[in-house]
Amino acid sequence: MFIPYYKLAQTIALFLPSKFRLKLRLFGYNAKIKRNEKFIEKNKKYVLKNLRKKVKKQKLVAAFYIYDETKWKCQSIYDLLEESGFVVPYIFVTKNDAPKENFNYQKSCELKKIYDFFKEKNMRVSYAYDIKNEMFIPFEKMNPRPDIIFYQHPWYIEASQGPVVCSKFALTFYVPYFVATSVSPIEYYLRFHRYVQTHYVLNNLVKDYFSRRMENKGKNLKPLGHPMLDYFYLNKGKTFEDKEYVIYAPHWSVDNKNDLFWGTFLWAGKFMLNYAKNHPEINWVFKPHPCLANYLKKHNYMKEDEIKAYWNEWEKIGQVCETGGYLEMFMQSKAMVTDCGSFETEYFLTKKPLIHLKSLGATPFNPSVTKIVENYYNVTDENQLKQALDSVLIENNDFMREKRLTALQELGYENNYAAFNIINDIKELLGVI
Repeated sequence: MFIPYYKLAQTIALFLPSKFRLKLRLFGYNAKIKRNEKFIEKNKKYVLKNLRKKVKKQKLVAAFYIYDETKWKCQSIYDLLEESGFVVPYIFVTKNDAPKENFNYQKSCELKKIYDFFKEKNMRVSYAYDIKNEMFIPFEKMNPRPDIIFYQHPWYIEASQGPVVCSKFALTFYVPYFVATSVSPIEYYLRFHRYVQTHYVLNNLVKDYFSRRMENKGKNLKPLGHPMLDYFYLNKGKTFEDKEYVIYAPHWSVDNKNDLFWGTFLWAGKFMLNYAKNHPEINWVFKPHPCLANYLKKHNYMKEDEIKAYWNEWEKIGQVCETGGYLEMFMQSKAMVTDCGSFETEYFLTKKPLIHLKSLGATPFNPSVTKIVENYYNVTDENQLKQALDSVLIENNDFMREKRLTALQELGYENNYAAFNIINDIKELLGVI
């Protein structure tokens, strides 16, 4: 007999004194998660058995769940699957399920831009959202129906497209759109993290840190690298046109109302714009996090016309980059100024200097990123920022370079091909190898 513990606990809690409500709701929440985990585990045995039979007769279908093309980080996996001979990869473009009052809220009209991004790259792409009727299309009803699903986002996933429901017919894998950076539970402790078949992480430093804190002790974690870094592996030895871009890339988390508080835009944003105006000889690129504008507006830090005016000022003196596929620009750059966690690791492989805008209230980095950031120019205020900019950009004094190169060699990121590792892992699971 099925008992809806979560809904039952929520209902009973309404009639209890406030001091007991939270405990009962938490009990119901945990009961729901454990029930879903049992449901997924039961389905996994059935699905795995079917897919092992199916792959011997025909190619499987792999779908990449996408609602933001600027965070597309799985190109190397898609390309290698295309060559694999046992899977046909697809991009499923959908909308996130964030509520209207949330700064992540997404309008359905935004999906065409995402669709076109992949279509222009000659990739297989399908809508998994009915824009006309404003309805999510369950993955089970997609044509073709996926056998394997790659998720890049752990939040705002509509249920019929999520790992619990999809566990009935597909294996689910999680490759974060960001390289694991912080010690925040949002990177490893969400129920989503317990629902996927495998959660791929960068290395053992990250795996060990997460495992000690996860409810399931990290049983579904595998340290096989991150496909975003495959770009550097695949382009090793390539000569890039040197455009000497200096990239300013501010994060959205500008206050303590979120789990990160990395963002320094409130004190560094205006300063960086003025510095750029005073140095027109530099080839500037403004690359804000996709959520920055909405966060500033939703939390009343800037009005919409002020945000547009700020963005327009950057367009007058350089260029504004708000698209995915930015790694070539990284390789063509001279330096980066950022407080964005993922970029701390991604830019490290360019071997170029990075000025890290450090928020004093920030959530700490995980052990892997901490080893990287030690080799950057860390600043916490305008005076330190000006000194670092003058030294690195004007005087060309990158005195941390040798230390940075030594750390890069020790970490071994350049010699890891994550897509190859991940696909081999899936092959082994399916008995293809």
